[in-house]
Amino acid sequence: MALITAWQPNESSDQVRAHLAQGGCVVLPSESTYEFVASPLHPRAIQRLASVVPAGGLPAIVFTSQPALMDWLPLARGASVRLIRKLGPGPYLLRADARYRAGLWMRLPASTQAMVARDDRLALRWPNHAVWDELARTELPLVTVSLPNCSSAAAAAQAIGEGEDLVIDAGNTQFANLPSVVHVEGRHCKLEREGALARDVLSELLLCRILFICTGNTCRSPMAQALCTKLLADRIGCPQADLKSHGFLVQSAGLAAMMGVTASAEAVQVAEELGADLSGHQSAMVTLEMLQWADHVFTMTSSHWYSLLSVPNSGFPVPRMLSPYHEDIADPIGGPLVDYRTCAQQITACLQLRLPEILES
Repeated sequence: MALITAWQPNESSDQVRAHLAQGGCVVLPSESTYEFVASPLHPRAIQRLASVVPAGGLPAIVFTSQPALMDWLPLARGASVRLIRKLGPGPYLLRADARYRAGLWMRLPASTQAMVARDDRLALRWPNHAVWDELARTELPLVTVSLPNCSSAAAAAQAIGEGEDLVIDAGNTQFANLPSVVHVEGRHCKLEREGALARDVLSELLLCRILFICTGNTCRSPMAQALCTKLLADRIGCPQADLKSHGFLVQSAGLAAMMGVTASAEAVQVAEELGADLSGHQSAMVTLEMLQWADHVFTMTSSHWYSLLSVPNSGFPVPRMLSPYHEDIADPIGGPLVDYRTCAQQITACLQLRLPEILES
């Protein structure tokens, strides 16, 4: 009969680790539902886990960091990496295509391989709860399956039936819903089954966001935003207004910007001459949230670059100058129209050099 134990930091993780190391199975809380967990190195434990997998259930390898994801999916690129970086642990499960065969999957016992790689897709899970953080420090390999309709330890104990399992009771889970299933195929992701992670939230997380930074956000960075939008849309073959639906969001901001100021008339005119639209632009101050959600951060000058380097990095990408040659893009503010045209030409030339890496990310 399952043993239900109240979760105690540190103490519970020692008990869980010992039980798993001896070939036992454990029920642990997550943000979504309670989960049934076993060591993939113990055939008896895997057999026990297989006996309680619910209809439609997806046993998954547990990973606990972006570097750990790369151990299992060394060829992971694009949207899946963005999702992990921006969301971290949470109410989702990844199912990756056959590229997983280059990773640690090859070192698992055959019975475990067959369980976690159904339909030639490897299932991966990063649960969000302190008990998993503690277990991560032990570096134990784990396989888990989410238990439907089990938002409490008591419901989970009933669902797994009779067995010498350990159940850690940490109260009700946050979502009381199964993790969403996200299919990873190459550089792209799509929602395979909606659960605790809503479709619209996932769509925002998967966007490739390009952020341009200047000083006042009325000339250079807005022109870079508008011109990059045009170049990306032209390359993809879609209207500029539909670029977001194709997975890209281009933004701009200033380090010393006033809020809600329109782009300069000259910038609007030059952008229009080049087929881009700045008519609806309103200036914004760069925020930490913008930086954290961005996938590419480009500055107009070295001084902007140095300013961003001084910001404590809380997970946002390393800022780079727009010019691959580290050349400043001069501020045309207050100058004649020809200065704006020269600025736009320089920005366009830099964007043409940066475009391949943006499209590949």
